[in-house]
Amino acid sequence: MGGDLCLARTKPINTSPKATCVFLAKQVYTSRRIIPAQPVSNAVSIVCISDTHNYQPELPDGDILIHAGDLSQSGTFEEVQKTILWISQQLFEYKVVIAGNHDLILDPSRDQDKHAEIKRNQLEWGDIIYLENSSATLTCSNGRRLTVYGSPCSPQHGNWAFQYPRHNNVWSGTSFGDIDILVTHAPPRGHLDIMFLGCAYLLSKLWQTQPLLHLQFDALQEAYERTIVARGGIFNLVYLLYRRFLAWFETPLESRCLLVNPAIVGGIYDEKKRKPIRVII
Repeated sequence: MGGDLCLARTKPINTSPKATCVFLAKQVYTSRRIIPAQPVSNAVSIVCISDTHNYQPELPDGDILIHAGDLSQSGTFEEVQKTILWISQQLFEYKVVIAGNHDLILDPSRDQDKHAEIKRNQLEWGDIIYLENSSATLTCSNGRRLTVYGSPCSPQHGNWAFQYPRHNNVWSGTSFGDIDILVTHAPPRGHLDIMFLGCAYLLSKLWQTQPLLHLQFDALQEAYERTIVARGGIFNLVYLLYRRFLAWFETPLESRCLLVNPAIVGGIYDEKKRKPIRVII
C-alpha cells in the first residue's frame, strides 16, 4: 500500500500568486510581434532529442543529431552503451551527445570507484561527439560551420549525476565563446521549465551568449516544447504590460535564439512517448 502511495504521483502544480503572475506575463510576452529569422542559403537541419531513458524513437532525416542527455534510465554501463550504439548507427553527418542526470556511469565525481572508471573507459562512442563542458566545431557538407558547446550540469534535483547546488553560479567562470548551438541538461529559469526549476544563472549566461539554438532538458519532461527568445527583461507583470503597450509603436523584433526542450519520454510513469523536434538554422 505504501509503495502504491509513493508511486501515485501527480503532475507538479504551482498555484502561488507568483506562479499566476508569471503565467500571465508569459502569455503577454509571447504575444509580441516577432519577425521570423531570415533563412540562410546554406541552412542546416538539426534533429533534437533528449531524455530517451533507453527508448529508441524513430528519427526524421537531418544533417545533425543532438541528444541533450539522459540516454539511460538507471545510468548503468549496459544501458548507456546500448543507447550509444543506437545513436552511432543513425545516418547523420554529425551526432552530438551530452550526459544527463540519469547517466550516472558518465560522472566521475558521482562514482569514483576504480571499477566504474574502467567501465567508463570501455564505452565505445564510435563517431559520436561527446561534449562535457566542452565545444566542437562542425563543418557540414554544404560548407556551413557550426560551433556547439555542451554541458551535462544541472541544478540539484534528487541524488543524480552532474548536479550542483542551486545557489551556486557554476556558469560564472564558463566561457562559451562564439558559439552557434548551446546544449545543456539544465533549462534556463522561466523558459520551458516548470515550477521555477530552471537555472537563473544559466538564463543570465544565455542572454550574454545568445546562440542561434539552445537545447535543454533536466527532469522537466512536461516542459517539452520550443520557444523563441528575442530580448530579455521581465521585471514584473506591470512593467511588462507597460513595455508591451509601447511595443505596438516599435519596429517588430527579429527572432534571435530558439530554445528547444526535446524530451522524448515523459509522464509520471514515463508512459508518454514524444516525437523528436527538427529545426532549421
